Amino acid sequence: MDRISVFRLASIRLPMEKNRFLLLFAGVNFLFTGLDVALAHSIDDFIPVYELIPVYIAPLCAASCLLLSTRIAPKGWIAIMHLGLMGIGMMTGLLGTAFHANAVLNPAGYLTWAWVVFGSPILAPLSFCGISLIGLYATTREVEGSPGVLEVPGLGTFKAPISRQRHFLWCVGLGFAGSALTSLIDHAQYGYTFYKLIAIVFGLFATAVVLTLAVSRTWTRGDELVYFWTMISAVGVGVLGFGFHLSADLAGTGQVSLERILAFAPVFAPLLFSDLGVLGLLVVADPEGGGRTPGLTQADP
Repeated sequence: MDRISVFRLASIRLPMEKNRFLLLFAGVNFLFTGLDVALAHSIDDFIPVYELIPVYIAPLCAASCLLLSTRIAPKGWIAIMHLGLMGIGMMTGLLGTAFHANAVLNPAGYLTWAWVVFGSPILAPLSFCGISLIGLYATTREVEGSPGVLEVPGLGTFKAPISRQRHFLWCVGLGFAGSALTSLIDHAQYGYTFYKLIAIVFGLFATAVVLTLAVSRTWTRGDELVYFWTMISAVGVGVLGFGFHLSADLAGTGQVSLERILAFAPVFAPLLFSDLGVLGLLVVADPEGGGRTPGLTQADP
């Protein structure tokens, strides 16, 4: 058991050490993302055939993260294999983004708003990049007293320009930015309403909160309070969005249709806000009684 504290505002007991829990978190995310992609790509029978790439990659990456979450100090070929799979996961996300961007070009080869809105979700594949980065950074350890000096199992020690915790914050902040932009595009399909604007406005607000703290030299108590409650709110926004999407999918029929869940109002999409909220709390949490996380409240060298 590992008890952690988030800015001394909340105390959480994890079933394992925090880094291993982050690996478990990444593994579960790979599983759900792989399932979501498999269902979405099954609508057109996985044609073209490269739509199968993420379907096969996701369970491999998930297995690697889940395996390492059971190891206290992964090293040797297991660690190197894991880093390689996380690299493949990131390449899968970038390649998928290129495929989706190409798919939304109109017949004349131009990018138009209508095709972007109703075509393949351009930013969706980048979720593989984000999860892969979490899975990668979760295996590293920062040298005590040296923000940015990372011990990478199987490869040695590397000096990054910013601390490990700031890397995590950038991942969370860019995740919220991607979620806000995706909401802006998807909700344009049938017109914006007050409820649809919640995800867009909150996503932009959360992005600003997280990235502001990621670049700040010092944090005030007010900064910590705003960040903490923004992450808590993100969990609530995700659950609320799940309810709205499920209600929209059931409207008029009262029955669950796989095609409506995937194409009309994707029921799992809003839960990304909840996912990012939980991750945002985890990455700033310290061992209870250990004080603030080094590198977060002081400038990186």
